[in-house]
Amino acid sequence: MDRRELLTRLVGATFFASTSAMVGERAEAGAHQKRAPVTYPPSDPTLFAEIDAVLARTEAIWTAQEWWRLPDEIWDRDDPTPIYVAEELYDVMIGWDILDKYIFPPTKGLDAFRWGYSKLFVKALAPGVALALYDHWFEIKIRAPGPIGVPRHGFDRVLSIYNKKPDGWRQSLYAQCPLGPDTYVRAMAEKLVKPDFPEFLEKVGEMDIEDPRLKK
Repeated sequence: MDRRELLTRLVGATFFASTSAMVGERAEAGAHQKRAPVTYPPSDPTLFAEIDAVLARTEAIWTAQEWWRLPDEIWDRDDPTPIYVAEELYDVMIGWDILDKYIFPPTKGLDAFRWGYSKLFVKALAPGVALALYDHWFEIKIRAPGPIGVPRHGFDRVLSIYNKKPDGWRQSLYAQCPLGPDTYVRAMAEKLVKPDFPEFLEKVGEMDIEDPRLKK
């Protein structure tokens, strides 16, 4: 057995074990419903509305595929050290010299990108400085042949920091906070369950099912 096959088997065994344990725990606890939604503390309604408007504009810019508007309309150009923590990169990007290259590459590598958000929570950190916590999802089509170019979907939690400017709030930090691999796989599997499954599960519970083999 070579190293690649061994690694594949180990990963498979680990995932199977964690999934089996999770199923067993849920069955034992009778956890037939989806996880209860997280409830955040209430946000200041004015601050919430202002940050929500920035995120809605971000979503509209991506829907229009006009990514070149992001630095001037969403980011704080007066901040000399903006921070971008991208899930797909090992290193954190700090400063406009690297962010401009990331947002404005010589040749855009995307055929299409769609972005959205939900579960927003905002918090004032200091006068004129606010933090936003939210979930986001994306759909992406990379401009490349083969499997790499197949449209993909993903989701993350995000932390953003905004500075209050004369013309509104501007982003100075954008940090994607992905789940760990095993947690992400479980969350993805939960998202794929059809909305009518609880109803189906209830009907199954009402059925009088008896294995005829047990009568022998």
